[in-house]
Amino acid sequence: MNSASLARQILSSLVGLPCIVAGARGQDASAPRPDAQAAREQAFAEKMSGCKMVGYFTVSDPPRKNAAAREESYTIAKAEKLRDDKWRFTAKIAYNGREVTLPIVVSVLWAGDTPVIQVTKIPVPTMGVYTARVLVYDTHYAGFWSGGDHGGHMYGRIVRADEDERSAVEKNAAKQPETKEPESEEPKGTGTKSKDGGAADDGKGKDKDNEALVAKSSIDIGIKRSSDWPQFRGVAARGIADAYVYPSSWNVETGDNVLYRVPIPGLAHSSPVIWGDRIFVTTAVPKDGSEATLTVGLYGSIAPVEGEGAQDFRVLCLDRKTGEILWSRSCFEGVPDVKRHPKGSFAASTPAVDGKHVVAHFGSEGLYCFDVDGQPLWNKSLGHLDAGYYMLDKAQWGYASSPVLHDGKVIVQCDVQGQSFLSVLDADTGTEVWRKLRDEVPTWGSPTIDMQRGKAQIIVNGYKHIGGYDFATGEELWRVRGGGDIPVPTPIVHKGLVYITNAHGRQAPILAIDARASGEFSMEASESEHVVWSQMRRGNYMQTPIAHAAELYCCNDAGVLQCIDNKTGELVYRERIGGGRMGFTSSGILADGKLYFSSEDGEVHVIRAGREFEELAVNELGETLMSTPAASRGVLYFRARKHLFAIGSRG
Repeated sequence: MNSASLARQILSSLVGLPCIVAGARGQDASAPRPDAQAAREQAFAEKMSGCKMVGYFTVSDPPRKNAAAREESYTIAKAEKLRDDKWRFTAKIAYNGREVTLPIVVSVLWAGDTPVIQVTKIPVPTMGVYTARVLVYDTHYAGFWSGGDHGGHMYGRIVRADEDERSAVEKNAAKQPETKEPESEEPKGTGTKSKDGGAADDGKGKDKDNEALVAKSSIDIGIKRSSDWPQFRGVAARGIADAYVYPSSWNVETGDNVLYRVPIPGLAHSSPVIWGDRIFVTTAVPKDGSEATLTVGLYGSIAPVEGEGAQDFRVLCLDRKTGEILWSRSCFEGVPDVKRHPKGSFAASTPAVDGKHVVAHFGSEGLYCFDVDGQPLWNKSLGHLDAGYYMLDKAQWGYASSPVLHDGKVIVQCDVQGQSFLSVLDADTGTEVWRKLRDEVPTWGSPTIDMQRGKAQIIVNGYKHIGGYDFATGEELWRVRGGGDIPVPTPIVHKGLVYITNAHGRQAPILAIDARASGEFSMEASESEHVVWSQMRRGNYMQTPIAHAAELYCCNDAGVLQCIDNKTGELVYRERIGGGRMGFTSSGILADGKLYFSSEDGEVHVIRAGREFEELAVNELGETLMSTPAASRGVLYFRARKHLFAIGSRG
């Protein structure tokens, strides 16, 4: 009998399981003798301690066409009874390329001599909130899982774990707080999140225990909910969405998988950011009522747009579920201090949100902070910020680096003509905590926060100064010089490696640097112990790459997609998308095992993640598309030339 057949048999037996368990608990006469029950519990503890549950999960609610089972595993270093029905599993959970290790308290009920593991709304850091019922029989397990409006089956085999892995799980779990079922039901309006779906928080009530767990999770950068998209490219700029189901295809004309399309005034290349049930965007609206010009495509003009008049720089808040504009605030009205590139916009910097603050940066026109209800908290001028080609000061292209919120602080990278600097400000007051001057040409990437050795570091791209800074003090931690002289991509971190790429000029490197690096060193791997691998060609000019599982995905502005082994730097494949007919400025993202790359013409190419190139679909939005999409709770959000699109399943 194969595993799928066995799973079906076990699952069919689970239909009447609630009645069996309830009857066993409610009839004292049929309850097992204390010594017999103790023996069963002892046998269960021995079976589960040092085991590995290796199997699959499906998503069947709501129904999905051609939904294939996906791999999952649970390494349990130790299973021990606490009291009554409560047990503690010291475990590592792994699926969809994600892993988390922690002690978790569950209930174990008994249907006769058969144990049933019961998990009810347990928060798992970086993954979501789970409910499951899993029956364990001999060397197999099977059951159901759910979260919000999604759910499915789970089944597999129970094998012995490798002793080294078991020891590692026990050691790592000791560093994590214990997670368990909530004492009472969640307040109305809060939601649960699951492997591939879930309901959303309303943005007002927060689960304090879940916040604390996620804050101490492997992300460990102050982001409270894994389903939020709080800055450019989401959590830590990784561009990786939560574990919900995301669509591969849609049709704007017929409305298939298009939840809404709402008009947004003005011109902006900034991305949407999401917190709870709110979306925040920025824009620059011409005061004379005209439509700003925009020239897209693959060309090399360096001259800025001349003669543009006064603009209204605004922050807008929309309802995530409906697209309704909840509030709109004007930050600055007047003629911009610096011109923009013909392919650029005055609102190119993506805002940041942390549930308390919404921060928007408009370059020379100022840094603005609101609360999530639109009340102004503070604003601050950071001076004349002219980001343009460093070899020609008249080539004004416009500021684009996005702010980052971390631990109650705002981080801004201001690499411009003249004096460049990196600054950290208090998010409540706007008071500058520290400022570090940088000997750097204009750059357009955003800073990234990463945790190493229990301390936060700020990582920045550059030409003269790629490097890391101590978040608390501004002390320089490490530095690399060289590369492309117009740095645009944002650094990302994956499994202890910092990935940096840039282009233009003599070099276009891709670097994999140890996140614990120190001092100044060469970007050549052969010359530095801190550089794990490097290549000096085919780096990205515009797009921030994606690191996931064992792959690094780099799509350049001509639509050439490289899949690289992120541990060795070896090329896995190189393929062109878009046929070379269009430019790609927007950075890609990954969701539900799929890569989404958007062309300037508004075509979204969907590629299956993995080591074999497979284009799943090409979807047209029907508008110019320059900004990077956001993703949350199974919905993709595209800020196109005139509209904000919400793309997701209506089921």
